[in-house]
Amino acid sequence: MGVYGYIFLAPEKEHLVSLEKQKDVLWDYVLSIGLKIDDFFIETESSLKRPLRQRTEGGKMYQKCRPGDSVVVMKVEWVLGSAGEASALLRIFRKNGVALYCVDLEGNISLDEKRKLIVSNGCAELVQKLLAGLAVCEISKHGAAIRAAKKTRKEEGKYLGGPVPFGWEVNADGFLVENREQQKIISVIEVMRQDRWSFRDISRKIKEEFDILISHEGVRRLLNNKKKRAGDRRK
Repeated sequence: MGVYGYIFLAPEKEHLVSLEKQKDVLWDYVLSIGLKIDDFFIETESSLKRPLRQRTEGGKMYQKCRPGDSVVVMKVEWVLGSAGEASALLRIFRKNGVALYCVDLEGNISLDEKRKLIVSNGCAELVQKLLAGLAVCEISKHGAAIRAAKKTRKEEGKYLGGPVPFGWEVNADGFLVENREQQKIISVIEVMRQDRWSFRDISRKIKEEFDILISHEGVRRLLNNKKKRAGDRRK
């Protein structure tokens, strides 16, 4: 009967727990339940979004597990990956008689356990911890998908989001294009500035003439952005 400690060194800083810390936690836990770790599998080149069975060390550990063996991990999200992967992995472990101990859930989540008769707090806290663990996995996947989508849009020259600057609009294909009516107003602003109008006076005049509220600071930024874009086009 083998007992394997699974160490997950996350590449994401927000999920990283040191190797020494994880080993200490796992040793304390297995000793408290009367077990002893035979081997550690230390994952260093994977991410939460990758299923355990497809990871380098996770895959080796999975292949090594036999009926009666136990896997111990500090946090449930480090082995489950997603709701679908969790269901499949726990089903296989249960069928094969492999125990999966998660320290943060304080128990074996793949096999039934015999427990002493104690006053029970029910399953609410366990379910909340499990859902919180799965949420971390899903957030990690969602964040990666967002970053990939933004990278693709940037490479295609499409607008990445945020407030659309005055004088522009986003077309149906996702590109930032000039708004003709607003560009006419920008041209009027440029003429007034060339005639030495102050930013505050320009702001008041645009409000009177076009019923559009642009602060004096907004006028200044608008003209600076216009110059910057003109400079970029000349490069």
